[in-house]
Amino acid sequence: PDRNQGDKEAEEKFKKINEAYQVLSDNEKRSMYDRYGKSGLNGMGGGFGGFEDFDLGDIFSSFFGGGFSGSARSRKKNIDNYELDIEIPVTLTFKEAVFGVKKEINYKIKIPCEVCNGTGAKDGKKTVCSHCHGTGKISQRQGFMSFIQTCPYCNGTGEVVKDKCGACNGKGYEEESTSTTINIPEGVDTD
Repeated sequence: PDRNQGDKEAEEKFKKINEAYQVLSDNEKRSMYDRYGKSGLNGMGGGFGGFEDFDLGDIFSSFFGGGFSGSARSRKKNIDNYELDIEIPVTLTFKEAVFGVKKEINYKIKIPCEVCNGTGAKDGKKTVCSHCHGTGKISQRQGFMSFIQTCPYCNGTGEVVKDKCGACNGKGYEEESTSTTINIPEGVDTD
């Protein structure tokens, strides 16, 4: 943005690069993104400042010309504001891979806690973050440059849990076992 003053596209690209850096440089955030995609960064119901339409694959594609995707998982369910990305390894025999098969798979999904309505708070209400004063952003100075970054205390939501919900231990979700039958077509590839 400093080279292209007033160029909104350059400004947006810089913001996305900065957000990608925030995820890639923080092991916890990176792990959440790897496991849950963008919804993991949204704090299971909250926002992570600008990540609603963010994909690390978009950043890498813009620099290296495609071939990257932020998630190799398939979109399985969408419960309220929860985007649940589910990846389940399935082992096939050679015969099953050649001729196809129907398989029942069992897995666990994360659903919003019914007690706290997915907030993670005991009374179902979060309090305003005292570090960013509810903005979800904090200003950080490095040398002569000033950066606005996502608040690490509230993960950009502007809210924090004061008293954790006893049912979900403050996570905002509960795990539920479920199963589904999938049809694996004949001649599947292992890639």
